[in-house]
Amino acid sequence: MARCPNCGVEVDSADSFCRACGAPLAEAGGPMRSATVEQLIHEYREQIAQHPDDDSARYALGLAYLYHGSLALAREQFEQVIRLAPDFADAYAKLAITCSRLGQVEQAREAVAQAQSIAPANQEYRDIADKLNQLG
Repeated sequence: MARCPNCGVEVDSADSFCRACGAPLAEAGGPMRSATVEQLIHEYREQIAQHPDDDSARYALGLAYLYHGSLALAREQFEQVIRLAPDFADAYAKLAITCSRLGQVEQAREAVAQAQSIAPANQEYRDIADKLNQLG
């Protein structure tokens, strides 16, 4: 199994983004398919058009939207991922980050609490919850 070049966790070779840190991944040791976030968005939208229930593609699209600053679209994709894969803890965590950036702190807290209930030992989720608690 491959490792994320950013955080070092094991990643599935089919994933385009690391589920732990969100870093873009190269395909099977090769170069990235796209050089820009806009190109990634286009590619993931095409993939989802062909496979609407692909939670990994929706998650990757949500990350691309998040990096692009298209927060409402990112939120929509993370919510779709959660509907398709209710135990996808990272989708809840990224939804929490997205909601926080949208000023929806209570929804962000609910999302990170769900992520923590799925993976209580995950330090990233504790860190997100701590940051949200500092907001008041």
